[in-house]
Amino acid sequence: MENPLVSVVIPAYNRPDTLKIAIDSVLEQTYPNIEIIICDDSSNDGVQNMIDPYLDSNPNIRYYKNERNLFLENWHKCYDLASGEYINYLMDDDMFHKEKIAKMVYFFNEFENISLVTSYRQTIDSAGQFLPHIWATVKLYQETRILDGKEFANFVLTRCTNFIGEPTTVLFRKKDLTEPFGVYKGEQYSLINDLATWLSLLSKGKAVYIPETLSYFRLHPDQNSNKMDFTKKGNEWLDIIIASREDGFLDTNDLYKTALHCYRERVENYPQYVEDIKRIDKILITLD
Repeated sequence: MENPLVSVVIPAYNRPDTLKIAIDSVLEQTYPNIEIIICDDSSNDGVQNMIDPYLDSNPNIRYYKNERNLFLENWHKCYDLASGEYINYLMDDDMFHKEKIAKMVYFFNEFENISLVTSYRQTIDSAGQFLPHIWATVKLYQETRILDGKEFANFVLTRCTNFIGEPTTVLFRKKDLTEPFGVYKGEQYSLINDLATWLSLLSKGKAVYIPETLSYFRLHPDQNSNKMDFTKKGNEWLDIIIASREDGFLDTNDLYKTALHCYRERVENYPQYVEDIKRIDKILITLD
């Protein structure tokens, strides 16, 4: 099929203003075959009131208001309701470039064994103004590259940084994701649920990195410090580094040590991670 259906799935929560911008960025896509699935976890009717006018004139939008707060299950609900061959999550405060889907689907159509397509993403502030990149959003390459999945994952794991991108950034084939979004090796991750899914996909094939800005990642004040952001997610990073070995990532002791040392350096001055440091030191002894 030349233009297979792409499902853009949006787990919404109490952000009608930025959600409207996000929806408009999907409706402006040059790609012709897109459905939008919105699952609303909001505690009020703001999102529903904003979206009602869209529903009459846009039959490709499907909206669901949850009866109770689902949190991570809302991500799974969006995914389960999607009918597309391809999935792209869209956070309700991010937005797409108008050619994002078209440029990404191209690589699945033209190349074999692609498990995800990502790109450079532009950071923006609450008003939509461009911000300087942060460490995680630095442009990795100046030209489009097809990357070995395990090598790309090792690059990320040994630097303890999700260079692949937030959920908004990545397009993937639905059938390739054999566990729910954010679940990796049977474990549900909440703070790095995107990375958990990227590792699952990269264990199966190659990645494409496009250096063009194809999405816009909205930063909030508490995200501007990379170190602060990491320490909120610390325990999950250690768990995923250890679990990734089961998929053949970090497959040499040197790579594994590098990832563990990177994690240790990030958290060693924070008392809440004392047990993690002890855990790492025990692992490192076995690798020497």
